[in-house]
Amino acid sequence: MSKKQELSRKITQLVHKLPLFPSDVDNLLTAAVKPSQDTAEILRLIQTDPRLSTELLHLANMHFGMAEDIETTNDAVRRIGVQPLVQLIGVSYARNAIREEFASLKYLSDYFDHSEDISTGCRILGEISNMPQDHREMYAIAGLVHDIGRLAIMVASNQTNSHVLGTLWDKMASIVREEKASLGMNHCEVGAQICRKWNFSATIQEAVSRHHTPLINSDFSSPGALLFISHFLSASDLTGEILSAVLPPEVLANLNLTIADFDKAQSIYKSRNGSST
Repeated sequence: MSKKQELSRKITQLVHKLPLFPSDVDNLLTAAVKPSQDTAEILRLIQTDPRLSTELLHLANMHFGMAEDIETTNDAVRRIGVQPLVQLIGVSYARNAIREEFASLKYLSDYFDHSEDISTGCRILGEISNMPQDHREMYAIAGLVHDIGRLAIMVASNQTNSHVLGTLWDKMASIVREEKASLGMNHCEVGAQICRKWNFSATIQEAVSRHHTPLINSDFSSPGALLFISHFLSASDLTGEILSAVLPPEVLANLNLTIADFDKAQSIYKSRNGSST
């Protein structure tokens, strides 16, 4: 077995061994991804489970930061949307599992910091593009787990003392090609596998799978594109004008964004992160 095949096998085994969520959370996610999604059934699963109801309200108020507290599940669904709320519960459990299963990574906190940054960027870009709230919140939630495949690769390849960082803006396209060549898979594909295992929505799976490749020939991925562009917001040396020279025009246009919008989003991002650089 070649080194490439052996590493690929280790990654696959690691994904297979990741723990499943508690049955009530898994049942909730399963109901939410059914083609004939029944909001009433999803609400019933939440409202008849005191623990899920409490967690939903806590997470909704903590994550979405509404001006007024959300006091009931019905109010949360009305103001945010059922799918983002369900996926947020799942992501909360995922993040707990990540802390336990990838505890050997010395700089795991970097992963969470980067994930929060991308989530913030998705929300800002979604607001500027006038995206429906439930859509932009789904993409912001996807940002919280978008790089989980990177963690699996690092543990499988025994890089536990390496820094867990996001990709530099000028390497966004090349990194997945390099991973594919050396591993037979890239961290986006591994992340999508983990999201399928944990029964996350098709939107989150697509966002994770396509956050480095939002445009493949004529196939455009809106979830992937929003996460992709979010990576550029934190680059202090990057302006909208520079971005327009390296980015296919369809990526911004298909999201109802302009170069001026990017510059505005970058300014908002920096102000929310308390940075002027």
